[in-house]
Amino acid sequence: VIDLVILNLLFIICCIPIVTIGASLTAMYSITLKMVRNEESHIIREFLKSFKQNFRQGTILGAIAIIIGFFITIDLRIIAMGYDNLKIVEILCYAAAFWSYIIFLYAFPISARFIYTTKEVFKNSFMISSVNFQWTLLLILLNVPFVGMLFYSGVSMLLLFTILLICGFSGLALIQSFIFRKIFEKYEIPR
Repeated sequence: VIDLVILNLLFIICCIPIVTIGASLTAMYSITLKMVRNEESHIIREFLKSFKQNFRQGTILGAIAIIIGFFITIDLRIIAMGYDNLKIVEILCYAAAFWSYIIFLYAFPISARFIYTTKEVFKNSFMISSVNFQWTLLLILLNVPFVGMLFYSGVSMLLLFTILLICGFSGLALIQSFIFRKIFEKYEIPR
């Protein structure tokens, strides 16, 4: 539990300049994927090493995720202003948001575990998430309680932020890493 608290703190600190969220996510998944394989050692040293190694690609992935999220949000806000004749565009925006979410759900752990170009990360994220759609749905369902707490009430939102500050991000990444481990085993070359 202490390791998760330390990892969560490192993740939050490294996310402070918004542009490094991707690199921080990749480093966190690098640690949690090692934790589920009993390969982890010193959390701080390994996190900083992974952050440095994956800085460029993680930052690019994070920036692309932020840009896509920004444009989808803007499009949906414009449509919500009363443009009823844009219903097809609204459906396309929700479909793009759904698939973008799924691709980025896989992109950071794939980048943490495998050595690929950014283009290959996106291609493999799409392919692996599609082939393993039942696991993808489970990964999505793991986030539902967090979203529910965010919108349920002010007290639940405060509780959510408290959990996220203590060990929420790293705890969720660890739970997801058990699933990613099962998925990635099919694609790893045995040693």
